[in-house]
Amino acid sequence: MALGALIAAYGQVNDAGEGLRAALPLVGGTLLEQQVRLARRAGAAHVVVLVERMPAALTAAFDRLRRDGIAVDVARTAADAADRFHPDERLLVIADGCLAGEPLLARLVASPVPSLVTVPDHSERQAFERIDSLTRWGGLALIDGAQLRRTVAMLGEWDMLSTLLRRTLQEGATRIDAFPPATAQSPELLLIADRAAVLQGIDPRLIRASRGRAESWPARYLFPPMEELALRPLIGRAVEPMWLAAGGTAAAFLAVPAALGGWRWAALVLLLLTGPLLAVAQRLAATRLADVRRAPLFHRLRDAAAAATLLALGYDLQAAAGWGAIAVCTVTIAAAVALAAERRILAVLGAPSPPVWLANADGLIWAALPFALAGQWLAGAVGIALYAAASFFVVQRHVAGRVQAEGV
Repeated sequence: MALGALIAAYGQVNDAGEGLRAALPLVGGTLLEQQVRLARRAGAAHVVVLVERMPAALTAAFDRLRRDGIAVDVARTAADAADRFHPDERLLVIADGCLAGEPLLARLVASPVPSLVTVPDHSERQAFERIDSLTRWGGLALIDGAQLRRTVAMLGEWDMLSTLLRRTLQEGATRIDAFPPATAQSPELLLIADRAAVLQGIDPRLIRASRGRAESWPARYLFPPMEELALRPLIGRAVEPMWLAAGGTAAAFLAVPAALGGWRWAALVLLLLTGPLLAVAQRLAATRLADVRRAPLFHRLRDAAAAATLLALGYDLQAAAGWGAIAVCTVTIAAAVALAAERRILAVLGAPSPPVWLANADGLIWAALPFALAGQWLAGAVGIALYAAASFFVVQRHVAGRVQAEGV
């Protein structure tokens, strides 16, 4: 059966400030947005948020989610929320202010119904609801729609989540330890943000968790320090990652007239900036569990502008080196296009990703830097042409081997 998610968003913060826990600021948005995106990452086909009143911060949060193509249903009462789920539907319940890591949610969703997450009783975990003398509820549960409806039918004046917790325990729910010994060196992320101070200091952890798999050697070795340095001032601000990606693309297009005008260093520096800007945009979006809007378009445009810049450089070099300089630059572009096509074929065949040292747009741009520092621009054009061609033949060999292994 499909998975749905019910997120409670009616609890007040417990400090001197006013407002809802769900509206607490987190990575440039709100805690609720992070909860919704986590639920979607866990496989929830649709999400229902139980909220009794709608402050401006939550209205803006729902608008941002809709802009990213995430539809969220709003229920004003527990009965309304229960009516939005099929009785047989598996249901991920997220308590008010609960923030968890994706691995913990994956463990819960893979468990039988009913299940709930527990944490050991500790003086620093007073925000978690007590189950017994040894454990507290971790704020996450997996039930079904029928159980939710039975609980709502008997609520009366009781709190829905507390009542749901007790009934889930009575039905013999599987208990999932949020902090098993195996995770002692890298404990799971799980907290209840009942006040703003709880979320202080969480941003660096989310930045570290957002680092994805590198597809090129600049992305693995050069960009991460730049990304983390840039993310520190950006992560708490309402900066749209798409505009950073747009800035990287614009820098690539500015490199074209610079190269045509003979300003080789200006063109190269502009191209060198494009990779980190696109990478920072991706990392910023990843901390919010989102994607950069129109990211494929920005990457295609950057690659096209980089190719045009290379041709412009060849035109500038031909005055001293002859038309062979343009031919070398053309070979680089042709090899890069063919290499990209071979990579797509390799992905369709389900083969492992090729080594990170193979060429891509960022690899070619940064490989030109040592030649530029030495003042050898023509040698640099020849060098990256050989790099692109060698990478193409390596990937082509991978494709041929995969096809032969599959018997296609």
